[in-house]
Amino acid sequence: MRSPMVTNLPEIPNKDRYTELKVLKSPAGYYVGTMYWDAEYQTWDRGSRDSGYFATEAEAAKYLQMVESVENPQEYLRNYP
Repeated sequence: MRSPMVTNLPEIPNKDRYTELKVLKSPAGYYVGTMYWDAEYQTWDRGSRDSGYFATEAEAAKYLQMVESVENPQEYLRNYP
C-alpha cells in the first residue's frame, strides 16, 4: 500500500521513489512508514513516518495489517510530515 501522505502532498517530489508502507525502526521505536531512494547518493533513506511509534515490531506490524484491511486507511495514518 502506498503512503497517503506521500501520494496526496503536492510538495513531495519524486513520489515513485518511495516504497510501499512497511514497518521501520528508529531510536524512538517502531513505526509504519516508507523509505526513499536517493538517486544522487544511490542509497535508501527514511521517507515518511505515517504512524505514531510502537514499542515492538509486532505492534507496528499489527497496526499496518489493520490499516491495509480497512476501507479508509487515511483515517488511521498521518497526513502531514
